[in-house]
Amino acid sequence: MTQVVAYILAAIITLPIPMTFVTYFFARKVLKNKKRSLHVTVNIMTAFYILAVNATIFVVFEQSWLSYIFILLIVLLGIFVVLQWKYKEEVVFHSAWKGFWRFSFLLFSFVYIGLTIYGLADRLLSM
Repeated sequence: MTQVVAYILAAIITLPIPMTFVTYFFARKVLKNKKRSLHVTVNIMTAFYILAVNATIFVVFEQSWLSYIFILLIVLLGIFVVLQWKYKEEVVFHSAWKGFWRFSFLLFSFVYIGLTIYGLADRLLSM
């Protein structure tokens, strides 16, 4: 049973884009609401994109940057909290977290795509 869970997690981390679509369609079947399904998919897949970026960096550059990624995430959360305080004069942490988490999804999905293209180009040019 633990091997099945390990294989599923490995598939999600190594193939986050197809798993994003699978998660969205599954959430859409269960929830029957497109907007809520999209939000659930983003909330679930953000952590996997963060791990996928670390795995891709490890494969391409042969070193782990997970600590730098966590520092970046903490700084981003701080920026979102300060921005919310500046514009709304009150910090609602749940609202700041949602904005931060959705921005992280966009950031890490684009970084994952960019790293994948870079890694493929690097491997093809080194042949």
